[in-house]
This record gives sequence, C-alpha cells and structure tokens, in this order.
Amino acid sequence: VLTSVTGDQAGLRSTVDPPIRDACSEQSLRTVMEIGVRCLSEEPTERPSVEDVLWNLQFAAQIQEASRSDGSPVSLQ
Repeated sequence: VLTSVTGDQAGLRSTVDPPIRDACSEQSLRTVMEIGVRCLSEEPTERPSVEDVLWNLQFAAQIQEASRSDGSPVSLQ
C-alpha cells in the first residue's frame, strides 16, 4: 500500500475504490492515504499523534473543497 500511495498515479488509482476515486482530488486522496499508512506503522514511535491525524484530515478536506471550488478535474483516470 505504501508504494501505491507514494508511487505513481496508476498505483494510487488501483488502490482506491472507484466511486471514491472519482469523487476526490488526487492530492486529497494521497494525503488521506499517507496518514492512514503512517497509522499502520509497526513501530509505535513512527505512528502519528491524534493531533497530526486530525490536522492531515482537515488539510485533505481543505484540498478537496478547493478542488471543487476552482473547477479542477477530480478524477484520477
């Protein structure tokens, strides 16, 4: 999963459920997926704090809202 998140657009596209992928901007999806992967770290010290998770999710929501406002394409296809 980490490789698909940090890798190319095709990897991200294949990881995300199509209805979600089509409704969200690439940058917003990448932000959410990156924080999710960090939460799954086997090493507890590498996991983000609750505050870091919240900040990243709020940031992803702002990115998503901005992409809707400026008319940018949201599909990863």
